[in-house]
Amino acid sequence: MSLSPKLLSLVTKLSELGASSIEITELLEQVGEDAGEEEVYEALKRINPELAEEFRKEMNLIIWRSDLRREPFRRDRIVKSLVRETGISKSLAEKIAREVEERLRTSELTFITSSLVRELALIRLVEYGLEDAYKRYLRLGVPVYDLLVMVKKGKNDLAKRLAGRLLLQYSILFLLPKTLAEGLFDGFLEIRGIYNPFVPFAATYYTRISDVDRWFEGLARYLYEPSYVDVPSIYVPSFLEEPHIEVLKHLAKPLGAILWSNEEIEGVLRSEDPVYSFGTAPERRILDYVVVDVEKLSIMTPRYLERLEEVAKALETYQERKREFVKASNLYVKLKGIENVPEKEKIPDLFSPFRIL
Repeated sequence: MSLSPKLLSLVTKLSELGASSIEITELLEQVGEDAGEEEVYEALKRINPELAEEFRKEMNLIIWRSDLRREPFRRDRIVKSLVRETGISKSLAEKIAREVEERLRTSELTFITSSLVRELALIRLVEYGLEDAYKRYLRLGVPVYDLLVMVKKGKNDLAKRLAGRLLLQYSILFLLPKTLAEGLFDGFLEIRGIYNPFVPFAATYYTRISDVDRWFEGLARYLYEPSYVDVPSIYVPSFLEEPHIEVLKHLAKPLGAILWSNEEIEGVLRSEDPVYSFGTAPERRILDYVVVDVEKLSIMTPRYLERLEEVAKALETYQERKREFVKASNLYVKLKGIENVPEKEKIPDLFSPFRIL
């Protein structure tokens, strides 16, 4: 006899409670495939009243899920998710699931969320010393207090800021080598693209059109359309006159845009390569703009050259990890305050795999 997933779950729970095969067979003869908890409970009262009460007690443990559904607690769900998401053995996952269930049943809580169930499992992973499994099983997000602070600061960009916080957590936990994460927290390193690691950090508006009016029309379309771009990048052609360039500079500031050119233009980044092309490129590309405050690091430690070498190697690892999501991932590096440190001539060689701005 083929059972619906819902009824199979209820029968499994009865088996765990000690129901005999005869009692389960008798129950299945009395209820339909779509039977719910109440129908099963009423049938059980006629078969085995004590078992019925045990079943009701078990079913009273209701989980409120994040997808706006409620369902009875199922230990097997924890086991499956632990094995699938962390790679630990099934026997250990079953042990953790039993411990989580015991903790919930002794808590006397009336509002149990799937987040709480996961948190209890996470605590057990920590207690068993499984740090990697703990990281893989984490649920990313923000505390309620932080959410309310964001709401008070402004509702219009709330979704973007929430997504940025979540993606930042992912970047720190899974994309960044430990050396880079430490650099971020120590304050001498800045990686612009980690708030949205799966999309281009900067795409460039670059066109051969030499008519000023048409050039600005194209720029307007570029700024409006590429919602996947975190930081717009605009190539400043030599035919633009000074008033046009001043307009661009005023426009770039609120947009956080990068202005670049292969010509010498005051207030515009000088670069032979686009900062950065996307969309018309033969391969999908992504850029991170990395700022290393060499002067600050040299004040923090006399071993700053060794630390910089570690950072450079870690950046290569970071670049490779991002290539899991894009065909090519490239980093630009800006060395800040390099002119104020000793042995400055050695530093560019450490970052030779990257374009130095």
